[in-house]
Amino acid sequence: MHMPFISIEGIDGSGKSEQVKRLVDHLRALGLSVLQTKEPDGGHLGKEVRAILTHADRNLASAEQLLLVSAARYDHVKNVIRPALENGQWVISDRFVDSTYAFQVAVSDTDLHQLFRSVTDVVVGTTLPDLTFILDLPLKIAGARRDQRHDDISDPAEATRDFAAIRNGLLEVAIQNPERCHIINANQQPGEVARDIWRIVERLL
Repeated sequence: MHMPFISIEGIDGSGKSEQVKRLVDHLRALGLSVLQTKEPDGGHLGKEVRAILTHADRNLASAEQLLLVSAARYDHVKNVIRPALENGQWVISDRFVDSTYAFQVAVSDTDLHQLFRSVTDVVVGTTLPDLTFILDLPLKIAGARRDQRHDDISDPAEATRDFAAIRNGLLEVAIQNPERCHIINANQQPGEVARDIWRIVERLL
């Protein structure tokens, strides 16, 4: 039996981590076995790749970032996601392949579309999410949320990201993949966002 694989995407400050946690808790409360994971940290290579990407002294080109993230994803898919799905678990991921499109391809000065497609075919294959939720909200509101955050993970790259281009990249993904991707209004209370997500997820039960 094919178990559901769900990813949640959005620009920094959109509330992804909160919604991942709420969805995982809801599914587990129903007695389902759920693996909660994230990128690029999810596999054995993830922490090392994140350390490289967030190092303040490194100014990596988008192609370098794409390849690094994809290397971590190859391990993540092979050793974490696929085994969980085969073991009868739901998989809920905070970011997946669509983040790479938005954060590296959509913002690049060079055309990385062919590289992205070729690498993704090898790295992901048929292991794509059944559902992807793109949490969308105005840039100013996301920025205000980022300013108010007090998390333990410092990402110096946030200060220089082109969030308008990233947001547009995610919306482009949704347009290109209407059966898989669902745009969710993230400019609501967390409970209302979770309700909108659940209305779609419950169809998989």
